[in-house]
Amino acid sequence: MTKKIVLLVKVFDKEEYADAFIQTGEMFCKTIGQFKRIEGDIARGDQFEAPSDWHQPDRISMTLSFRTPGGDEKSFPIEGLAGPLVMQHTEHDRLNAYCMYAVTVPDFEESYETEEERLRVVEKINSMLKVHSALGEEILSLGEHAVLIIKVADFIDKVSEVAKAKGYSSWRGLVDYFDPETFHGSFEEVESVFKKRNIYSYQKEFRFVFDSSDPEGEKTLHAGPLDGIAIKLKTSEINSKFELKLAEDQHANEDPIG
Repeated sequence: MTKKIVLLVKVFDKEEYADAFIQTGEMFCKTIGQFKRIEGDIARGDQFEAPSDWHQPDRISMTLSFRTPGGDEKSFPIEGLAGPLVMQHTEHDRLNAYCMYAVTVPDFEESYETEEERLRVVEKINSMLKVHSALGEEILSLGEHAVLIIKVADFIDKVSEVAKAKGYSSWRGLVDYFDPETFHGSFEEVESVFKKRNIYSYQKEFRFVFDSSDPEGEKTLHAGPLDGIAIKLKTSEINSKFELKLAEDQHANEDPIG
């Protein structure tokens, strides 16, 4: 199912960080390696960040080989693995990431013939939008302050431009969540940094990923002022004060839904 990103949300635990994001587009980017090493904070850390391979134990075979003191080579199969075999490229540890919450809606197409049907369709769509735009408690608990990016394309362009100006390679996109109990396979190259286990699906993450020739470590980018692109709110007020709904076209003889 195709999704449309209608908003990006960044939650901060300090208002000064939210203000810096609004005023200068300040983006503090940890490395993938740092996210892997965070302990005691499952919302921010994941030891299985950027998995290149995820193989179910009943679908792989392993053999242990060794040489005896007499010089003979022997081997025997290893069976009954307790869990999946996970592989990760250490080269991805140096990449920097900036993570945000994405409010997405599925593509939809509705039709109607009468005014009564049109009103029902609008109500149906607005109910769907309300469900998809509500933030869960896990996200709201990350901090008291939030910045909502209301012009997503403009923001992405600004970030891409500053990355290019600094000579960084960059990628962006929604994180795709997989079932670790059933998925069996591999992810190609940088694709793996956009893959996470579905226990994190509530994060609905959109991330920017950067690579540079600079020394490995945290990096801070400044995308520039976000005037007209973003607004600041208390996270506790988002669900009550923010509403996503269909903007109906008031012109006669024009389909307001498309």
